[in-house]
Formats: sequence, C-alpha cells, structure tokens
Amino acid sequence: MQDPNEMEFLIREFVRRYGGKLAWVVPVVVVIALLSSVFYSVEADSEGVVLQLGSYERTSAPGLHGKLPWPLEKVYEVPVQRVQSLEFGFSTVQPGRVTRYAATTQEQESVALMLTGDLNLAHVEWIVQYRIKNARDYLFKIGGHPEAVEAINDTIRSVSEAVMRKLIGDVSVDEVITIGRDKIAMDAKLAIQEMLDSFETGVEIVTVKLQSATPPEAVKDAFDEVNRARQNKERVINEAEGEKNRMIPAARGKRDQAILEAEGYRDKQVKTAKGQVNAFLAQLTEYEKAPEVTRTRLYLETMEEIMAGVDDKIVIDESVRGLLPFLDLSSAPQPAVRGKGGAK
Repeated sequence: MQDPNEMEFLIREFVRRYGGKLAWVVPVVVVIALLSSVFYSVEADSEGVVLQLGSYERTSAPGLHGKLPWPLEKVYEVPVQRVQSLEFGFSTVQPGRVTRYAATTQEQESVALMLTGDLNLAHVEWIVQYRIKNARDYLFKIGGHPEAVEAINDTIRSVSEAVMRKLIGDVSVDEVITIGRDKIAMDAKLAIQEMLDSFETGVEIVTVKLQSATPPEAVKDAFDEVNRARQNKERVINEAEGEKNRMIPAARGKRDQAILEAEGYRDKQVKTAKGQVNAFLAQLTEYEKAPEVTRTRLYLETMEEIMAGVDDKIVIDESVRGLLPFLDLSSAPQPAVRGKGGAK
C-alpha cells in the first residue's frame, strides 16, 4: 500500500508543475460544452421540437439553429418525412429481392387469427405504413413525453388491430381470402386514420396492405381447391368472351354485306322495272299515233330477236302448198318459220 505522505507529495508536485496550465484548460472545456449545447442542426427529413424547462417551446425546420444551453432547452428530432412500417402477424428479418421472415411467434399467430362474419377463421397478415405529420402532437398527445415513443407505436398497433378485426368480422371468409382484400385494405386505412385523428396522434396513414390472407392450415387444402375452381371458371369465361368478341364482328360483317347486296339487287330491279315501264309507255304513245305501223314494227323486232337464236332457217313462199319436200326428216327436227299465208 502506498504511503499517504508520498501520495500527498505527488499531488503537490503535480499542482506545482501543471497548475498554471489547468487554469485555462477548464474554462475552454466549459466554453466548448456550452457552444455545443447552444447550436444544433436538424436533418432534411425531420423537424426539431424544442423543449424549454421540459415544456414545448417551438418547432424548428431542417437546418442549423440556436437555442439556450442545456439544461434550459433540449431538442428532440422527429423524422416527419420518413415512412415507417408496422407489421402484424409476421416479422421481416431481411428485406430485399429474396425477403427473409422470422419464425411466427405465438403472439403474432394470435394477432393474425381472426373470426370472419360467417363464423370462419382466417389468418390475416398486414402492413401499416405511416409518417408523422405533426411533430408536437406525436411527441406529447399520446405518450405524454418525447421519450415515450413506444407508447405511440403501441397506440398505432392497437388501433390498427382493432380496426382490422372489426372489418374482417363484417365480411365472409371468401371475401377476405379472394375478392374483398383490396376493399378491406382501403376501408382499414380510412378507419385507422379517422381513429388516430380523434386521438390527435399527429400521424398520417400512408397505406394499409394485406400481405397475406389464408385459411387456417386445417382447411387450407379445401380452400385452395375452391380457388383453383374459381380461377378455372374465370378462364373459361374469358375464353368464351374472346370467342364471342371474335364471332360477333364476323356475323355483323356478313349481315351488313347481305344487306348491301339485297339493297343493290332491289335498286337494280326497281330501275329495270322503271325502264321497262318507260319503254312500254313510249311504245304505247307511238302505237296511239300509228297503230298499224307500230304493230308491224313490234312484230318485226320480235321476230328479229327470235331468229337471232335459230341456227337453220327455211323461208317458204306463200304459193307452196306442201312442206315435206323441203324438210330433211333424216336429221333432227329443224325449226320452221310460219309465212304470212299460214303454211309451215
């Protein structure tokens, strides 16, 4: 053990040698400490909440600011622009391209297991993302003190879980697992925001996403079969819709084509009939002017049309009384022309 007299000697020797230098070191340290507590900076995504003697004084924007030295004023930096997440029913270990999740605990299982409106059970996992919109309310209205951040997160968790259980309890298990997930998430966001606003938490809900909604393990296979059947039904319906969309335009095209052809044929027949009527009326006019001449002309025109289709022609004078010498009975019958006297 060291002699007390020797220790006293050493102390006196230290003071004698370095006492003059310590006289100015201590004030410098005190000044540096005061300066470090007078100036503070706030990050770009945050706001600074300044407390004076433990009470709220003001909120500072991002940048460099000054304040009274500690312990008169103290600053709490609140990340108002940062989006924070709360996970329900699961826990992420490492996010990324291949996300790793922690093993589900009993507490997480109890949070995720919910009773639906048709008295079935569903395992629902979801995420609530939020940001702080009012730093003062966030620090003081719920936790009562800036350092009680866990109390604020517990409040958001409790509100989110209560809202989700209420919404799940109002719908069927089929809606939870299949078609109603997006609507449930949207309704949950609105309801959580409304309740947090009533508590003046200073929090804004960015999004609510149903990460997973599945039936309990005992009936999962049966639900999977139902989902596959629904998907097959949707596939068949889509194929039928596609076939319908293909055939209907083709049928309409054929219909329009038939209508156009019929209208064209109608117009042709109408015009032909009108032409024949006009021709007949013209002939009637000429006939009324000169009946004998018109009758002869019509006869000659008609005979001209008939004779144009006859290959062999035999012209017989009126004085001929017997026709047989002029006919070649060994070959096919030949057409004859009746003369004006009546003999063939």
